[in-house]
Amino acid sequence: MSPPLAVVGVSWRAANTVVRSQFAALANDLEPIASLRQAGYVSGAACVTTCSRTEWIITADQPEWAGSLLRGALASRLPDVAPDLVQVRAGSAAVHYLLRVAVGLDSVAEGEGAVGRQVLKAFELARSTGVSDGRLHRVWKHVERLIHTRRDEVPGARSLGVQALVRKVLHEHPVKRIAILGRGEFGQAMERSLKAVPGWEVTTWARQSLDTLFSELSAHDALVVCTAGTSPWLNVPSRRKAGLIIDAGAPPQVKSAPGWTTVGLDTLLSRPELHLSEAERDRLGDLVHHASTALTTELAAPAPASALAAIDADRFAFLNEQLPQLLEGLPPKQARRVRQAVGAFTHQLLKRTREAAS
Repeated sequence: MSPPLAVVGVSWRAANTVVRSQFAALANDLEPIASLRQAGYVSGAACVTTCSRTEWIITADQPEWAGSLLRGALASRLPDVAPDLVQVRAGSAAVHYLLRVAVGLDSVAEGEGAVGRQVLKAFELARSTGVSDGRLHRVWKHVERLIHTRRDEVPGARSLGVQALVRKVLHEHPVKRIAILGRGEFGQAMERSLKAVPGWEVTTWARQSLDTLFSELSAHDALVVCTAGTSPWLNVPSRRKAGLIIDAGAPPQVKSAPGWTTVGLDTLLSRPELHLSEAERDRLGDLVHHASTALTTELAAPAPASALAAIDADRFAFLNEQLPQLLEGLPPKQARRVRQAVGAFTHQLLKRTREAAS
């Protein structure tokens, strides 16, 4: 029996930054998944969104068919995007691919740790919003164990992903003073990465301080943009002497920058990949193989007919069939908070029940 799992979406290997950002915007559109779940084609779903990929992880009794339906639903919302850019992996192929992504083996910078954390966040969000199920929960726990094992057994595989690519480009130019625009999680990670390089003077600015940054920008050799606008918005003052802008946003954030040399995220991701050592890559490959075999076996096994399984089924039905009706009429924000609180409570209750039974 094939594992009831599919992974659907786009990644840096086929889709450019603009296309990936369009799919990232769809991550907030709950209707496609809600419709497929209501029709019984999909039981659980989580969405992984990073600068290099937007992919949905779904559980379904017929994963290949469900994946194709989801791809069609996504394509209908983006008619200008070539459908073949959206990849569907189902069954054992989906399991193996997801675990490779989680340990950074499908990243430009092999061994990238940030993507694993983002996969785990996707599972957490799915649980808190009530779109997870028992099978997706088991996938989550396997991924979590794999990431912990990776940290313990392959400690050298700690590439910093896009930050490492940015450092590599900066090393190719005569830069000393570097400004970073963006104080979010990505901007702070970029700051830590660049400040670790001896000889570089790095300052980080928030969008609210843009005027001050522009007044001092002439004294800097490079600007690294780490904001998250939904479309190009940044008009950088013109420059006469050589200057470098690295626009790491998805979609591109820089609208105009006369006189600057601009390197975008697509250019970063198209550069030669940063590789692990052969020994590290082989070890990660072994970890993925063993974890993939274990998860495939567990997912393919028939679900046990136990009291816990029945409780989980009742919980799932309440959260997704009865609770939405009870929340009708409430303001969206309040309804969302109630759903999250009830979901968290019932999850904790089931967890305690499992622990007591073990």
